[in-house]
Amino acid sequence: MEIDLLILEGKALAGISCQRELLNKYDLWCSKVKTYLDQIGCTEIERKEINVKMHYVENEYSPIETIEELKKSLGNTIRILEEKADVFGREGNKKNDLSVVERILENFYMYYHAMYKNPVHKKGTLTLEALSAIQIGNEYDLQRMLYSLLLPLFPTSRQEVYSDNGYAGMRADIYLNLYNLIIETKCTRESMAEKQLIEEMGADAFHYQANVIYFFIYDRVGIIKNPEAFKEAFARGSGKSGKTVKVFLLQPREL
Repeated sequence: MEIDLLILEGKALAGISCQRELLNKYDLWCSKVKTYLDQIGCTEIERKEINVKMHYVENEYSPIETIEELKKSLGNTIRILEEKADVFGREGNKKNDLSVVERILENFYMYYHAMYKNPVHKKGTLTLEALSAIQIGNEYDLQRMLYSLLLPLFPTSRQEVYSDNGYAGMRADIYLNLYNLIIETKCTRESMAEKQLIEEMGADAFHYQANVIYFFIYDRVGIIKNPEAFKEAFARGSGKSGKTVKVFLLQPREL
């Protein structure tokens, strides 16, 4: 639900005079507000501030005072939602857009199969032989394919973006500036050990100055022994570091 619709729904509650109906609908509305705040990923401080505004004390001896107290809390909550509507709206859009990026990374293999592996139409000029010749040999190939998928949806995304981490320059494979998101592509090779890949990713996650870092790995030679544990080991929420880190992994059997 959008923030504007939540505010309108809250304002509609002000016209209810029946205590029990108002209590039930207000509690339900508060649950929707909390769900919305979780969905957009608002800060803990913002969440606590709104929770305080939503709180009311029920007077079991005076329905009138209970209604007055509840409507006061309702009004305070609506006001703070209106004050933060623009910020929350942007956060909601940002989270939705990041979800789109994640779906592209998670389902990249579907694009690869549809484009390069599936049978071609007999009236088309593309041949399966020509398409099958296109292979992902290294991370530069992977980066090119991924960037071509992201660019139509995120036209301001850039490749090979340099930044200064305070000591030396860092190069981000793909950078989406609107979300301060870096996508780092990796492709394993015969001369690479799993330990080396882990060390490279650890250094990147530490040094990149971005709010969100996604690692997109094609384990071409199958050096990652336990894919699920590998992804879990690198996953980070924003936490103290202020960074969100996720790993998206392609295995040879998928391509």
